[in-house]
Amino acid sequence: MNRSSKVYAVGVSAVGLSLGIYCTVDYFGKILSGPQRPTELRQLFILWILYLVCQCLPVYIKPNVAVDMSFICDVAAVLSKGPEAAAALVLLSTPFMVKRTGDGRGKLLHIFNMPPIKTAFNAADFMITLFVSGTVYQKLGGPVGALLSVQTFFLPGIALVFCMILLNSTVLLILFSLWHGIPFFQSLLKNIVDFLPNMAAAAPIGYFLASFMNVRGGEYIALLFMLPLLLARYSFVLYLNVKNNYYNMIQTLSATLEAKDPYTEGHSHMVEIYSEKVARRMGLSGRRIEAIKVGALLHDIGKIGVGDRILNKPGKLTGEERRAIMQHPQIGDDILKNVHLSSMTHQIILHHHERYDGGGYPSHTKGDELPIDVYIVSAADAFDAMTSKRPYCKDRTPQEALEVLQEESGKQFHPKVVRAFLQVFREEPAFLRQTG
Repeated sequence: MNRSSKVYAVGVSAVGLSLGIYCTVDYFGKILSGPQRPTELRQLFILWILYLVCQCLPVYIKPNVAVDMSFICDVAAVLSKGPEAAAALVLLSTPFMVKRTGDGRGKLLHIFNMPPIKTAFNAADFMITLFVSGTVYQKLGGPVGALLSVQTFFLPGIALVFCMILLNSTVLLILFSLWHGIPFFQSLLKNIVDFLPNMAAAAPIGYFLASFMNVRGGEYIALLFMLPLLLARYSFVLYLNVKNNYYNMIQTLSATLEAKDPYTEGHSHMVEIYSEKVARRMGLSGRRIEAIKVGALLHDIGKIGVGDRILNKPGKLTGEERRAIMQHPQIGDDILKNVHLSSMTHQIILHHHERYDGGGYPSHTKGDELPIDVYIVSAADAFDAMTSKRPYCKDRTPQEALEVLQEESGKQFHPKVVRAFLQVFREEPAFLRQTG
């Protein structure tokens, strides 16, 4: 961490931990002197157990990106006990959290092997977020404890969810902005858009969980209520494992092809990286980006059916040899016709050598006759080919390759794709240097 990010992290940690300690002392002072002490302590203990279980069982979408169900417990704690109790819940849970990493090694992470500043900052972020959001919820008339009706919860509940996402994202992204220099407002908007639907769907579950706390013995019903959610989590983990294995098999198939030709080693992986960045820059949906990534990895699979002598020939190809290599898109599509791939992935494999002006192969399609997804992979394929060492041509620098893309915009390449390609490299100059 640089100096500014370290000062910020220490400042947030100090504020958050001070707030958490105050909330914990004040809340326990109230319930220990109140008439419902045994019930309050029992319900808080149940919420603590549920929160701890949810925090310790994250689902890794990517090796460094995880989601968990603790948001449900956060909402339930604010609604049933108030913002002070919610902040106290985080403070009391933090020392006992144990998680596995998502990098495949499954290393256990806990308070004794994590950097203290990271543990303190994460806990402080949640405590500040819950206390401030819960206070906003109460100021807007949101009920705490006795939830009379959905109507009284609805509008304040929307504000609660939005504030939680906004505050949590803001605290984190300020750190990343100081540390890594990421654009703050653009990242904040993306976080809100990404997380709002999921949080909005989870908030009603938190409402029902809080409602159970208002009936006699309801805390035990809350425990039973969480069992189907844990089962759903387990099913989702199995789905992700199957999906990851599927993707790993595709990568293995791609690597098998590249083993035939040492000059194209890593080519498909780089085409995948370029394609994903351009697709995200163009605002395509997650489903389309996934199809593009798979198509990028498999776009040259048909070269398995082309002789090594042709693939590795250092000189100019004869007419017959060129016709043979031009068959690889059709060969690739035929090889994978019985594999369950999206129709978009099949189009990418079959048409990645088509040109925007219709001069490509194998179908001579042009313009909007093909989806822009195909043109994304086509441009990424050409860019990596130009910047790689090949036996039949001299490699270009990334800047020179970008100039070729501009020159061929509207001819070989789709103009919108070229613009997005240039924007990606303009916004990520460090990435551009890595390609050279």
